[in-house]
Amino acid sequence: MEVKVTGPGEVTVLGDIESIDDYQKIKETVKGVVLSGNKSIVVKIPDAKSMTSMVIGFFLKLVKGDHLKITMLVKDETLYSILKAMKLIAVLDVHKM
Repeated sequence: MEVKVTGPGEVTVLGDIESIDDYQKIKETVKGVVLSGNKSIVVKIPDAKSMTSMVIGFFLKLVKGDHLKITMLVKDETLYSILKAMKLIAVLDVHKM
């Protein structure tokens, strides 16, 4: 998995999100974007078919605890369905790519 800052306030996560290392990479990259002054972030996830609970928890903390605006763009229908089943579409502002 690879995480890149792809624009101002934009992070792209390439590959599957599976491990603690993946969580750490996402957390460090997103925190860097937040520390640069962004109050809203677009997270693009074009490849992943699932997401670990640690990553979901991290994004929820950013939205609920840090009052950050997140827009999540996912391509895979399975991941979208998982987020929908967890009632996270509105909370994480999830859209299909």
